[in-house]
Amino acid sequence: MTDFGFSILDLGLRFRMRFCLSAAMVFLAASAVFAQKETPPVGGQPKPFVFPAQENFTLPNGMKVTLVQYGSVPKVAIQAYIYTGTKDDSKGKKGVSQTTADMLKEGTKTRTSEEIARSMAEMGGSLNVGAGTDNTVIGGEVLSEFDVRFLTLVSDVIMNPNFRAGDLERLRANKLRQLAVASTQAQNVAWERFREMIFPDHPYGQVNPTDSEVKSYTLDDIRNFHLANYGAARTHLYIVGKFNAAAVRNIVEKAFSGWKAGAKQERNPPKTAVKRSFAKVDRPGAQQSTLYVGMPAPDQSDPDYVKFVVMDSILGGAFGSRITSNIREDKGYTYSPGSAVWTRYKTGYWYESADVKTENTGDSIKEILFEVNRMRTEPVSEAELQGIKNNMVGIYVLQNSSRFGVIGQLETMNYHELPKSFIDDYVKRVVSVTAADVQAMAKKYLTEDRMTIVVVGDLAKVNDQLKPYE
Repeated sequence: MTDFGFSILDLGLRFRMRFCLSAAMVFLAASAVFAQKETPPVGGQPKPFVFPAQENFTLPNGMKVTLVQYGSVPKVAIQAYIYTGTKDDSKGKKGVSQTTADMLKEGTKTRTSEEIARSMAEMGGSLNVGAGTDNTVIGGEVLSEFDVRFLTLVSDVIMNPNFRAGDLERLRANKLRQLAVASTQAQNVAWERFREMIFPDHPYGQVNPTDSEVKSYTLDDIRNFHLANYGAARTHLYIVGKFNAAAVRNIVEKAFSGWKAGAKQERNPPKTAVKRSFAKVDRPGAQQSTLYVGMPAPDQSDPDYVKFVVMDSILGGAFGSRITSNIREDKGYTYSPGSAVWTRYKTGYWYESADVKTENTGDSIKEILFEVNRMRTEPVSEAELQGIKNNMVGIYVLQNSSRFGVIGQLETMNYHELPKSFIDDYVKRVVSVTAADVQAMAKKYLTEDRMTIVVVGDLAKVNDQLKPYE
């Protein structure tokens, strides 16, 4: 956050104080009225979420396809996952993968970008393209009556891009502006430094390209990346919603069967850093410090994963979690702390991040470590555990209540090479987690000798506070 973010923090604290006083007055006035009311009934037992039936098939060129009839609204979501991303960028050309993806929307050999946009508007949707570390995703959502037309357009965009010099120069300028903005944001700076330390000597360790790399891109770089990394053998197409199954399958086979298989994806899971490490980045004049505290964690194929996620939700992942309650509600050091489990194929890590007041930088690290240690040494109460499990089950059901939610779950299962029982039994496994499991996860993974800490702030003001943790 910037100085403006700090003002918001003060405002939030004052608002909470006024709110608490008002709430106390309302409570006293209302307590007499509600004193006679009965205790609300106990909630029911969570029910398993049964995934809708899928039709899976593979084209002769290796492209995988999944069809799922889902919901009653006449819309269909179509997304192609091509297993290539920043992990496939060559040395000195970081970000070519993302620029290649961005250029797909700029026109094909038979459609201009304006024609693509107009066609999508006529179908009641939009075409989205994005590239991450491992995947490039192309697709969108349209009215069901346009299922075949949309599929035809998506196949054209993927296979027949018309890379042009003018588009590359415009996208290059946009990227350089984005990098300039990102370099001024403490969260981005901290996140980049944290990833460098967690994944040394691996593509996951570099979040953004450098300016010089972006300036070096050529049209041949873009064309060569597309030629080398886009192909049927690396693609999984998902179609979820209401659609004409026979017509859709026919057009999938017609549109994509002629696509070359291309090279199969290479999976090169990194080894995460497992030693204690600390880094600080000076940001003179900053009124807040940005913290990242993390360590290696189980990936989604690990038998510990679900138990670890329950532990994380109690520790820092949920809004009412322990670290959030401690440094936000009780101490007022920060406004929006939170933790997460970041996973990729056969690797992952846990991290807590927060923008905290400069004068409370050291205190915030101390309280985060206190809560981590408490999770290791004290079992959670049954009430706290049950509340988090109910929350997780509810979120899981909500996540799967949309067409893109269904695609996301299926893609996660396929990316991590998980059995279908992973999504079918997820609720049952969350419900079965015990207090002993939670404590065991903390003891096993949250060890300070494997901890990475990154601080971005005004070092002239926070250096003394950081000495105990360096």
